[in-house]
Amino acid sequence: MVTRSIPKHLLGTLVAVLAGWVVTLVLLESTYFIDAIRQRHALDVGLVFGSTIATSWFMAFFIIPVWLFVLIPLYLFVPLSSPLWHWPICMACGAAAGFFIMAGVFLAYPGDGSWSYGAWQFCGIAALLGGAICLIGSLTRHVFRPDHLTNR
Repeated sequence: MVTRSIPKHLLGTLVAVLAGWVVTLVLLESTYFIDAIRQRHALDVGLVFGSTIATSWFMAFFIIPVWLFVLIPLYLFVPLSSPLWHWPICMACGAAAGFFIMAGVFLAYPGDGSWSYGAWQFCGIAALLGGAICLIGSLTRHVFRPDHLTNR
């Protein structure tokens, strides 16, 4: 039945969101480790832990809208035969959603000159995060969305 499959679909979106979050977090935080190894500095555990928490909190502003407005509608309303489920297309939709959400944040507060102080970097990170979430969602769709609905 359709109602039985909705929790499984939502679980699939949650798995995609968590996996995309971890992938993006590892990519972002690995730059600190690479820098510390290249310059032979000792790793500051407090700094790494604090930076990871701050980065995770900041990424929630992109994760939640991409999850709500891209991935959940895909899982619930788009059939598996749709081209939107092909991983390059799904990943591009997620990356575009992340980019435009971040651009919208910066456009909403244009007075501080934020476009000249790294806004493009944050738009890129948001695009990476949205793309990673939707890539994992599209690659795991068959696990959480059966081709046909059964009473299993």
